Amino acid sequence: MLDDSANNLSAQLSSEFQKKLLAASIKSLEDTSNPLSFNNFCAGYRELVRHVLSDLAPDAEIKACTWYVPDTTSRTGITRAHAITYVLQGGLPSDYVAGTLEIDVAEEKKELISAINKLNKYTHVNEGTFGIDASRASAEAALAIDSLFSVLGLANHCRAQLARALEAQIHDEVVALAISETIGAIDELATHHCVDEIDVEEVTVTKVGSEFIHLRASGTIGVELQWGSNSDLRRGEGATGNDSFPFSCELQSHVEDPAELEAIEDTLCVDTSSWWEGYYDEA
Repeated sequence: MLDDSANNLSAQLSSEFQKKLLAASIKSLEDTSNPLSFNNFCAGYRELVRHVLSDLAPDAEIKACTWYVPDTTSRTGITRAHAITYVLQGGLPSDYVAGTLEIDVAEEKKELISAINKLNKYTHVNEGTFGIDASRASAEAALAIDSLFSVLGLANHCRAQLARALEAQIHDEVVALAISETIGAIDELATHHCVDEIDVEEVTVTKVGSEFIHLRASGTIGVELQWGSNSDLRRGEGATGNDSFPFSCELQSHVEDPAELEAIEDTLCVDTSSWWEGYYDEA
């Protein structure tokens, strides 16, 4: 059970250092000949959580969120609960997360804080925290590891829900961008082109910051290509054809109004490499 928990969490960690720190903490726990094995695990794992939260929830970003209220008992005004909230929802208002996305972040936040607080007392060695039974230590460690894994998993779920909630607006914005912007990669294929259809196949939330949501949309763009002028076509000297190509583009919106999306200028990229397959320049 502990191995499964550790492997699941390791796959979610963002750096090799974090993965190594987790592995080292587990190794300390496995040294059952050492009465301090669980104490050493707790010290290492507490540092891992600190690094994960620090990387995913910078203090400056937390303080810039509208939901942030300083905690007077903290030297910096920031608590572990603030950091976990930011990891889960970024700067999104809590009522939007609960109402529109239908996600309750309270339980995962509570469980992780409780698990860390429980481990913290074992970093102070005294008669009551020394020589903890191996089975009890393993159970406590698995609980702490699963709690962090659940928070990271819920953060991913929140972003997936956000992408689904914005699908219609994203499609409209991508269509508007493709119609209004000259697409150089397609423009060089024919004398004229027009966009027939756009199929947005995947939307990924790349970041939810304190102020802006950043998204990436990708899919297929269908176009009609025309070689020659309209007059050439009427004389039978021109030609038309249809084709489709993969595309991607970047969008953003404000956390206070996620549905008000805008495409980021010059990020629409259309891959026309399939058009040139087998083509050789004889010049």
